[in-house]
Amino acid sequence: MARDVLDPMRDLIALQERVNRLFEGFAHQGRGAGADLERGEWTPAADVYEQDDAFLVLLDIPGVRREALEVDLNEDRLTVRGERTADRTNARRAERPIGRFVRSFALPPTVDRAGIVAEYRDGVLTLRLPKQKKPESQRMRIEIK
Repeated sequence: MARDVLDPMRDLIALQERVNRLFEGFAHQGRGAGADLERGEWTPAADVYEQDDAFLVLLDIPGVRREALEVDLNEDRLTVRGERTADRTNARRAERPIGRFVRSFALPPTVDRAGIVAEYRDGVLTLRLPKQKKPESQRMRIEIK
């Protein structure tokens, strides 16, 4: 069973995001679920998994061009930025959010930052964050004087 160790307060944050979406739905109708101007105009859904050798972060961002994506690592924070555009001049109904988004994740100290890999396929951005190799434990006896 996968655990979300990148965000130990995920249940509390998820509840806060649901409440925010509820209120934003009234204030920003037509702008998409999760509208938040401080973090972006919408918030893509993300799943975080832990494997034996890596963490996986998957973001649902269909319709976003690869050229409109940016992934940055700043110390212990991984940030994904992007923008989804669409021509809605003839839209009868527009439910999919458009505009800029920003999504950030705090990294645990066990991530091998030099080995992070990003792949974008079929509307899903997959970030693979390998874990650092554990040094072999060396046991030695210390002489007592």
